[in-house]
Amino acid sequence: MKAGEGRNRFECSPGPHSPGPIVLAMWVAVVIAVAIWTHFETPGWDVRVYVAAIHSLRAGHDPYADAMAIQQAYHDRQGDLSGDPPYSYVYSPITLPLLRAIGRAPLRLCGTVYWLVYIASVLASIWIAMQFVQEGERHFFGYLAPAAAFFPGLLLNGTVLSGNVAYLLYAAALCAALAGWRRGVWGWFYAVVLLASCVKAPLLSLVAIPVLSARGQWRKAALTIAAGIGLFVVQPLVWPSLFRNYLEAVDLQFLFNRDFGCSPAGLFSDAIFRMGVPYSPFGLLFYLFYAVPLFAVLLYLSGRYLRGDLTLNQWAPVLLAGVILLNPRIMEYDVAPITLPLALIAWRFAVRTASTTRGAALYCAVVFGATNAVASYGWYIRKLVDAPLLVAIFAAGCWSLWKRPRTSNAAVLLLETVPGTEIH
Repeated sequence: MKAGEGRNRFECSPGPHSPGPIVLAMWVAVVIAVAIWTHFETPGWDVRVYVAAIHSLRAGHDPYADAMAIQQAYHDRQGDLSGDPPYSYVYSPITLPLLRAIGRAPLRLCGTVYWLVYIASVLASIWIAMQFVQEGERHFFGYLAPAAAFFPGLLLNGTVLSGNVAYLLYAAALCAALAGWRRGVWGWFYAVVLLASCVKAPLLSLVAIPVLSARGQWRKAALTIAAGIGLFVVQPLVWPSLFRNYLEAVDLQFLFNRDFGCSPAGLFSDAIFRMGVPYSPFGLLFYLFYAVPLFAVLLYLSGRYLRGDLTLNQWAPVLLAGVILLNPRIMEYDVAPITLPLALIAWRFAVRTASTTRGAALYCAVVFGATNAVASYGWYIRKLVDAPLLVAIFAAGCWSLWKRPRTSNAAVLLLETVPGTEIH
């Protein structure tokens, strides 16, 4: 086992203690709240896009062309464009063989299986986040975990109920990352990220996790990126017509729906696009403007982690926030799987800056309430909340880690394994 990797498996906190009656009651209340919410907003609007693509394939059609025809007809209508605008299937042609295979089975059965896996993925993301909670924080986060679905606008704006496949992809990647952190073996993680990039190419940025968590991962990460790019560039050779329509569908996603995401680069691209300025290449240049120094900061903090100055419990939440920021097109469902790690960063920052624990809890409650109130004003406002909030929490996490004293590897392990202790 390489240097700097052997201690990872000792740093993940054990699972939470048996939940008390209040925590169980909160989980029941959340389940009831989500069930009630489905009566106000029909769940699965992303799933309906997938089902429409399956129906197109069953009929022997091009799913991109069918969806774009519906989009064009909607936007060609005169007068008021009422209702939600239609969305196209915007995953690359390499995913279509899987859709064809799914389409051969009864769709009701496939839907049931998908939603069961989806719910398990949401819960898995919460469970993984709880592994980074230290002993003294478990009481507070035991109550907070059930409320993860309510983090700024996730339930209110339909993010959790959308059924987007991103929840499955992130859950698989985080499970593989947890195995890598504990065992020092990252092969499964690279395989998961490569497969996930076939669905959502920006997820290739997740390869930064092992690079910044363990030594000797640069070559494997580069090979994974090269393989992901190779799988993308070969598609116009295998499916030229489908790939051409796929690119057009992606372009219409920006032109018609202005779905640039909530990353800093996405908000910048959206702003200049509204002013009549082409979003490319200026959006890419803006992304590089902040992504390069952001990665440099992560690289510096990674060096401290690998030297033993930081524990995995301290480093992982900040690492996950930074890696998500490296995604050039962050969507709400990219932020959703790391809402608890973000809350963990905010809590630790508040504890360090507030005079009392009660003051820290009040500070976090005010931020939570204010951001949810602002997000309630609509889908676009929610995007304007996500980016500054993500950047601010990441900056707070970096500051907190930078302020921590340099500690020997042995001291880190001792403090991490003794209940109730923490490095300040």
